[in-house]
Amino acid sequence: MLGLAWLLACPSTAAAQAEKQFWATGTVDWLATDRLTYEIEVEPKTNPATLDVTPEIQYTVAAWADVLAEVDLKSQVDEGTTATPRFGVELHILSRLLKAHAPPGAEREKLPLRRIVVNTLLRVEDSNSTWRLRDRFQLAYPLNRNKTTDNGAVYLTGDSELFIPLDRDPGESLVSQVRLRSGLGYRRSFAWRFQALYIWNGTRDAGTGPLRLTSHAIDIRVNRNF
Repeated sequence: MLGLAWLLACPSTAAAQAEKQFWATGTVDWLATDRLTYEIEVEPKTNPATLDVTPEIQYTVAAWADVLAEVDLKSQVDEGTTATPRFGVELHILSRLLKAHAPPGAEREKLPLRRIVVNTLLRVEDSNSTWRLRDRFQLAYPLNRNKTTDNGAVYLTGDSELFIPLDRDPGESLVSQVRLRSGLGYRRSFAWRFQALYIWNGTRDAGTGPLRLTSHAIDIRVNRNF
């Protein structure tokens, strides 16, 4: 919602020059315990040709909060490979149901308590020797089931993410980049989930001036849980 407000307040001035991209995202999650989750995400992108591989460790400290650490390994044609470490917390505003000492597999899944799923993901990352805060607000709502975690659920999903430099110069805008995502998801079972998303990326040149559209993408996502 915050990202949408920024988009409306700062219209694009260069939409015709924006890159059109296609992303394909594959994610594998292993619920090692009722609180500890290991994840690896592989995300090839076009225009420019890029491959992101992101391993992550996530630990649930409370029903409403997870802490996480991850590193984004990005490989781009003619630019080599870079590593961006991130640390953060994911806040589950409407909370979840935790099952202590659950056996492996679906019994360890953290289920939402309500029909609508609302959470906020806060991450700090070191990007090109510059630290910045990423604030992503996410919503999901099932169309044909009581909850998004019910097998066979088709759901609407969307989020807005603000990129906030922590060492910006005086006079620069608070937000340097905005990313909006929206689309449909389908949960076949605990093991398999699928999403089709539209992604809007906007940035400010040199940290000032109006927000402009730099790229938009279609992202096809497949998630495998163990």
